Amino acid sequence: GNLHGDVYRPEFPSLASKSSHLMHILTIPHPYMKRLLTAACLALCIPLVSVGQKPYGNFEEYPLDLLERPNLRWLSDREVVFPEGLVELWARGLERNDPQLSRLIVDSLATAHRRGLKEASEMAPVLKELASAKDFSPALALSIANTLVTFDQDENAELLAEMATEFGPTVAAVVEPALARWQSKVYETQWAQRLSTGTAGETSMIHAVDGLSAIRSSNAAELIAAILTDEKRTPSLRLAAANRFGSLQESDTLKIAKELKGRSDQEILNHLLAIQVLNHADDEGAIQFFRDCLAVDSNAVQSQAVANLYRIQPALVEERFDQLKDHTDVNIRTHLVNALADARSPEQMPRLAVFLNDFNPHLRRRVSEHLIELAESELRDSVIESVVEIQSKKQWQGCEQANYVLGVLKHLPAGARMVELLGHQRGEVKVSSAWGLNQLKLEEHLPAMLEHAQSIWDGFQSKQLNSLNRGMTLHQAFLFNAFGDQRYQPAKPLMRQYVPKNFEIGADARIAAVWALGMLHENDPETGLAAALDGRIKDNGQFPELEGVRNMAAVSLGRMKSEPNLETLYQFADEGLAGAQWALHHMEGRELPNPSPNRVFIDDWFLSPVQSDEN
Repeated sequence: GNLHGDVYRPEFPSLASKSSHLMHILTIPHPYMKRLLTAACLALCIPLVSVGQKPYGNFEEYPLDLLERPNLRWLSDREVVFPEGLVELWARGLERNDPQLSRLIVDSLATAHRRGLKEASEMAPVLKELASAKDFSPALALSIANTLVTFDQDENAELLAEMATEFGPTVAAVVEPALARWQSKVYETQWAQRLSTGTAGETSMIHAVDGLSAIRSSNAAELIAAILTDEKRTPSLRLAAANRFGSLQESDTLKIAKELKGRSDQEILNHLLAIQVLNHADDEGAIQFFRDCLAVDSNAVQSQAVANLYRIQPALVEERFDQLKDHTDVNIRTHLVNALADARSPEQMPRLAVFLNDFNPHLRRRVSEHLIELAESELRDSVIESVVEIQSKKQWQGCEQANYVLGVLKHLPAGARMVELLGHQRGEVKVSSAWGLNQLKLEEHLPAMLEHAQSIWDGFQSKQLNSLNRGMTLHQAFLFNAFGDQRYQPAKPLMRQYVPKNFEIGADARIAAVWALGMLHENDPETGLAAALDGRIKDNGQFPELEGVRNMAAVSLGRMKSEPNLETLYQFADEGLAGAQWALHHMEGRELPNPSPNRVFIDDWFLSPVQSDEN
C-alpha cells in the first residue's frame, strides 16, 4: 500500500470463521476428502497468520529501539566470498578458444568485477590478447569491450577505440561514453567528423557531442552550436548539445539563449534549450532570463529555471516564496524548501515548517530533517515554535512529521498533544505519536497512554480492530516500549495478555510486551510469568512461536534472573537462540559466542570450480 495516501483494504474473513467453514466441510464422508481438505485448511490459514503478524503499512522510519537492547544480531563484518580458483578456471576456459564459451566467461568477468571480485580485473591482459586475434565474432567483441570498460582502466582506451571503429555502433555505444569519461582524445577525429557531416544516428551524435565537450576540443563549441540551432535535429540531441555548449562557451551564451527563446515554433523546447545553454551562467542577465522563464506555462521550464536560480543563489528562490509555495511540481517546492533552510533565518522557520504538510512524503521528511538540523543552532526556539504550531493543526501529514521532529528534539511540552493524537484516524499519526511519547518518556502521560493501549486491546477482542489496521500494532508496541522503559507497573496486566501465542494481534506488540515485562520484573522473577515465557521459548514445533517473541522471552527470563528456567536457557542457547545466549551471559557471565560469519557466498556462475567438503 501507499504509505502516505489512502489505501484499499479488502475485508478478510477472520481466521476463526475461515477455519469453521472448512471444518464443516471436513465432515463429508469420503476416505480421502478429509485429508485433502485438512491440507487445504492449513494452506489457507498459514498465509492469513503471516499477514496478521506485521502492521499494515511501511514504518521503517520509526524503529523500535527495544530491538537494540540487547542487540541480538552478533554478526561479523559482511564479507563477499567467491569460489576458490574461479578466475583460474575461467582463464583455462579462455585457452580453449571456443567462441561461445569465451563470450560467457568474458561476460562473467564483468559481472564478477561489479560484485567485488578484485582478481577479475587482472584478466585484462588476457582480454586484450584475445581482442588482437583475427576473425572473432562481433558478439565476443562486444563482451570484451564491455568487460574492459567495466574494469575502468583508461590504459585500454586505444584498443577500445580501435574495436569501436572496427565493429561499429554496437561496440561504440559501450566504448565512447567511457572514452569521454576518461577524457581520452583517441576518438577526437571521429567525433569531430561525425558532427561535421551530421549523418550519423542520434545516439552516435550524442556520443560525439559528449566526447568533444569532455575533452574540450578546440572546435567543439562551433560544431555543437550548429547542432543546437538546427531545427531538423531531434529534441533529445539538441538538448544534449545545449547542455554541453553551455559548459564550453563563456561568452555570447545569453545572446544565443535569447535567440532560441524568441523563436515562435516549439516554444517549450526552445525555452528548455535556452535554459540549458545558460546552465553555467550566473550574471545578472542570466538571472533575469531565468526569472522571465517562470512566466512560461510549463512545469518543465519553470523547474529548470528555479533550479538555476537556486544554483546561483538560494535567496533568489527564497524571495519567490508566495509564487512557488503551492506549485504542483515537487522539484520546484524542493528547491524552495532548500532555499528556506539555507537562509538559516528565524523569520523563515514558519514558512519552512508549513511544508511538513506537503502531500509528497519525501519532501515532508526532507523538511523534517532540515528543521532538526537547524534546531542544533541558535534557531532552536524558532524551529520548535513553528513545528508546535503545525502539530496543533488538524492536517494529518503535518501532525505526523511534527511528532517526529519534536520527538527527536525531546521537546517535552509536545507530549500532551501526542497523547491526543494517539486516537487519530490515520495510522501514520498513531505511530508517530506513540513513537514520540516513547522518546519523551514523561511519567505524567503514562496513565493516558495505558488507557489508550487498553482500548486497542479491547478493540481487538471485539473484532473492531485487527492487525491489518494501518500501524495499529506498531504504535501499541511503542507504548509497551515506554511502559517497560519507565517501569510502569500498572501496565503489567495488559501486557500479560500479549504473552500467549496469538497471531492475530500483531508481532511487534507481542515482542514489545514480552520485552517490557522483563524490564518490569528485573531481578524479580515471578513464577507464573516465568513459566509462560519458558513456554514461549520451547514452542518451536510444527507451528512455532515467532522468533522475536522467543528471543525476547529468553531475554526477559535473563533480566528476571529466573534460576528455575536455566535448563531451558541452556538448551536453547546451545541450539543457537540468541536471546538465551544473552540471558546466560547476563545471569552467569557465560561468554557470548563469537560473531557469526556474515558471509555472502556467490556461486551462481555458469562455470564454477567444484568445492571440496572442507569449503
